[in-house]
Amino acid sequence: MAVNLTDFFKGMSLLYAEDEIVSRVLYEDYFRDYFNTIYVAKDGQEALELYNEKKPDILFLDINMPILNGLDVCKAIRIDDKKTKIILLTARTDKQALFEAIELGLTTYLEKPVRREQLKEALFKLSQEIGESSKILLRHSNEFSYFWDTHKRELFCNSDVVSLTKKEKLFLELLVTTHHDKIDYEQIYSIVWFEDYNSENYSELSIKSLIKKLRTKLPSGMIKNAYGEGYYLA
Repeated sequence: MAVNLTDFFKGMSLLYAEDEIVSRVLYEDYFRDYFNTIYVAKDGQEALELYNEKKPDILFLDINMPILNGLDVCKAIRIDDKKTKIILLTARTDKQALFEAIELGLTTYLEKPVRREQLKEALFKLSQEIGESSKILLRHSNEFSYFWDTHKRELFCNSDVVSLTKKEKLFLELLVTTHHDKIDYEQIYSIVWFEDYNSENYSELSIKSLIKKLRTKLPSGMIKNAYGEGYYLA
């Protein structure tokens, strides 16, 4: 089934850096069809500052920009960040720069002038990469695979979504993101009941009831309890 790009990128943020004002306005207008949050930079230095401040999910960077070029921005980002998706916009004369960019883990590059069809193809490629990298396998057998999708924030059994309540999702997400660390009752209560958190109203019974119901939707033995320490995924 084809990906609905508008739904897929909803809630994600984009940093777009371009020094040519006409291109900047046109491309920004196009990106607003897909992203609710867009940061725009007119040079490489501004792009790097916005990246450090906003931590966007995706970057579209022109190679030829003043102060810092797009390649130098990529290199600075990749020192500590190997995962953020980056697409470079290049001129035909930028071949040597692209050779340098190969090891920087780009999603792709686009030669300017970029047509809307090319931008859409690049967004589809991004959606595929993000979709695959967001899946965390929780349990596998010959009959089923359970995995948590960090992008959609959904639990899947094979290709089917497992229906979870809001609190069940929050608790499972907490277990997944803390890997195999043990989570005690107070930590569970502060995260899962964060909207109405009050330490005076803390209830182990509520937590145990939540976990009991969630266990019925997961393979046997997946949620473990270490006495006196807390819960974890096995």
